Amino acid sequence: MLMDAQTLTFEDARSRLRPHPWLYDDYEAWLVRLRGSPHNCAVIFVDNSGFDIILGVFPFVRELLRRGTKVILAANSKPVLNDVTYRELVILADLVAASCEIITAALRNRRLLIVESGQGSPCLDLSRIDCGLVDAMVEHKVDLVVLVGMGRAVHTNLYAKFGCEVLKIAVLKNRWLANRLGGDMFSVIFKYEKYDASEEAAKFF
Repeated sequence: MLMDAQTLTFEDARSRLRPHPWLYDDYEAWLVRLRGSPHNCAVIFVDNSGFDIILGVFPFVRELLRRGTKVILAANSKPVLNDVTYRELVILADLVAASCEIITAALRNRRLLIVESGQGSPCLDLSRIDCGLVDAMVEHKVDLVVLVGMGRAVHTNLYAKFGCEVLKIAVLKNRWLANRLGGDMFSVIFKYEKYDASEEAAKFF
């Protein structure tokens, strides 16, 4: 769709995004949360390679690390579409670390872990993630889950309930889905959900 002209730039992509308020817009609530204590550990299920991982995910990871939060980056075990894979992400993390002391130190001290998700789909079936990832999440006491991309955050987990805080972040690139959710093409989903122990939320781990 966007790639048909073979000339898509970062500025082109940004210009297509809908302005505030977004379709799901908990951005201000997330900023308020960031004024509080840091999370213990965040697991981020990453999406696309290219702009998304370099200019989106890694700066976010850097900020979480700077706040004192451990980070687990979970990438697909098998290639699909333009999603970054575990093997690619290991290489990318080393390249980013060469330009960022925070990332370098986090990799060395194992405060930043790169783990394969066990998935080979643009969607995310949380009942079938890799056992190694589950063990890492339990060991490091994950208290923030971040789902990046339309497949992971919207198609399969938009209404999923978690046993911790969760961010669901995506840009809608399917007109039918966007209209069904009450938006339009390139509508932004930024959904921040606090964990409420009083609710009968399905435990993630």
